[in-house]
Amino acid sequence: MIFYKSAGLILTLSLILSACATAPDIGSKNGSEKNQSSNSNGEPFNEKPGDFELENDTANIIYRVLIAELSVQRGDANVASEYYLDAAKQSKDPRVAARAVRIANFAENKEDALEAAKIWVAAEPDNQEASRILAILYLREDNTEKAQEILSRLLNEDKDSLSRNLLLTGAMLQRETSIENAEKVARHLTVLYPDMAESHYIHASLAIQSGLAEPALLSIEKSLAIRPDWIDAVVLYPRILQENAQAENALNYLKSYLQDNPKQDAVRLAYARALVDTRNLKEARNQFELLAVKVPNDHDVLFALAMLAMQFRDFDEAEGYLNQLEKLGKSNNQVIFYLGQIAEQKEQSAKAIEIYSRIRSDNLYIESQLRIAAILAKTESIEIAREHIQRIKSRSDSEKRQISLFEGNLLRDFKKYQESYDLFTQLLENNKKDPDFLYFRSLVAERLDKIDVVIEDLNHVIENDPDNAAALNALGYTLADRTDRFQEALELIERARKIDPNDPAIIDSLGWVNYKLGNNQIALKYLAEAMAQIDDGEVAAHYGELLWVTGDKDKAKDIWKKAKEDYGDNEVLIKTLKRFGQ
Repeated sequence: MIFYKSAGLILTLSLILSACATAPDIGSKNGSEKNQSSNSNGEPFNEKPGDFELENDTANIIYRVLIAELSVQRGDANVASEYYLDAAKQSKDPRVAARAVRIANFAENKEDALEAAKIWVAAEPDNQEASRILAILYLREDNTEKAQEILSRLLNEDKDSLSRNLLLTGAMLQRETSIENAEKVARHLTVLYPDMAESHYIHASLAIQSGLAEPALLSIEKSLAIRPDWIDAVVLYPRILQENAQAENALNYLKSYLQDNPKQDAVRLAYARALVDTRNLKEARNQFELLAVKVPNDHDVLFALAMLAMQFRDFDEAEGYLNQLEKLGKSNNQVIFYLGQIAEQKEQSAKAIEIYSRIRSDNLYIESQLRIAAILAKTESIEIAREHIQRIKSRSDSEKRQISLFEGNLLRDFKKYQESYDLFTQLLENNKKDPDFLYFRSLVAERLDKIDVVIEDLNHVIENDPDNAAALNALGYTLADRTDRFQEALELIERARKIDPNDPAIIDSLGWVNYKLGNNQIALKYLAEAMAQIDDGEVAAHYGELLWVTGDKDKAKDIWKKAKEDYGDNEVLIKTLKRFGQ
């Protein structure tokens, strides 16, 4: 006898749900004490809500909904999910079932959500929202066949709106955490609707998120073959080309399309971003500036222009774009953080500290506080900076570790080598194999002439991570510079270069170890290459020394002179200049 769908039950439930807003807090201290009180015989009262049944079915359903809603208010989503599902089972009412699904999802109770969704669909078989939610819940259970069956039925029921419903289905699949399962369903849609550009577009989008670059490319090309001027597909295509190592083809496609369709701002935005991805920053800046004329208050365009201006060290211009975002009410912690960085670059220390202090939440809070510490170390003292570091409130072990690493390296940067060494040693007492603590302690150990510690720490890092290019290079350089184990050093540095062939520090090490081995011409080649890539006091010291010993003393003096102006406090440079009387 199912009579619970009547208006009377729904009205009663509505009154109860609205009354919950003013119901007493049954989770309060007083309420809790009352529930746990004793009778006159001293026996505790342990009965819980739901431990008894009412004789009237309707009253039972109302009672369960009341418990569930009060549990929601108390923040106990699991109890709420349990009782709402019970109410849905008894009532078979679609609105109760729909609420049960939402509460179960919030409680991350997949089984309750799936069961409630089945009740909802059974009660309202024509409700497309209910069916879509049931399909998604099947996806989360890795039951792609059931999900495909439901979605196919929905799409076939309304063929006049097939394009729209396909896109709605695609948007729903995009929100899924299991992209792999969503991609399987999307692939099924391309089989069902091979002549619909939307089905291939949906699959391309999900395939690229799943790391399936080639299938994604095939699908987006099929989509464009059906609808060549569909802007969504036009924008997605170059992104997929880039993932297929066809960056140049992506740029050419976008450039050609814009030549024929210069008013397509979405495509121009995609072109500008593709230029950034391929490090064509000057042309990217031109494209974003064109967009800024057409959409002067667009957040993405203004922010991109600010970042590009910072890349070109046009700090006043970058600050102008970021201030414009603030005036438009489109500021966020990222905008504030970059305003702080600009103030730092302009050596406006007090302003930078004031700006960084405005960030009080999210992942940029710790970084902002650490930037304040760095400014205090530079403008006040390392002691004041460390006092500030001690006041930073970490919210997790990860943040605490980040702060510790920063403090240790700040001490190293300010040549407080023993204090830095002691801090990393203390940190390693509780984290003996932490690769970062070991690596950075090795750097300060080298400054303290603790070469045995350097070698031991770096060997530990490499044992646990054989492809750690930084550790391989550091150990190789140390062996070349501070021991006579030159051949072993060469092998380590060559291993590092195979992993990271463009790192100028590794290239510098290759030059240095070849110099130690007497391979001066090879050494000159590598050191010249490193100098061309990076402006650094230590690299300049090495290159100048090799030029000097190979007879080009004038060039060596020129390099050292410039390096001394820019890096006069570099210890390697100072020692090198002393050795050669410069």
